Amino acid sequence: MKNIIKNLALATVLSSVVSVSAMADNGLMKPFDQMKWTAIGETGMSLSIIWGDRDTGPYAMYLKLPGNNYAVSDHAHTNDYRGITVQGVWQHEYAGEKKQLPVGSYVFQPGNAFHSDGCVSKEECILLIQQDGKGDAIFPE
Repeated sequence: MKNIIKNLALATVLSSVVSVSAMADNGLMKPFDQMKWTAIGETGMSLSIIWGDRDTGPYAMYLKLPGNNYAVSDHAHTNDYRGITVQGVWQHEYAGEKKQLPVGSYVFQPGNAFHSDGCVSKEECILLIQQDGKGDAIFPE
């Protein structure tokens, strides 16, 4: 059942985002184990762009967070994002509400709104993130 939920969630997001991407014209198949990962500075996190351009948007990416209660402090993003937990248990806190989100869970995070994230499972978390605009992170001063 867990794999069914994961696959349905992933298929739903990907079907909506692929229709607006250049991949729709050329076709593309890429197994997950062949995705190219890029470290995000010294944070321990990494990302893999699925399609689009994160610097300008729109785009979609996988985001890896280390497991074992890894935490990302309060931050915001210029643009809204939509996210789905693909692996692990993502913890997301926004507007005074904190939830633990297992595989298949969905988050809509409004742009310019501070929130925090974490991975509360032993295994690393992998999130599927989609934004219509550029990807960035804004931290409180």
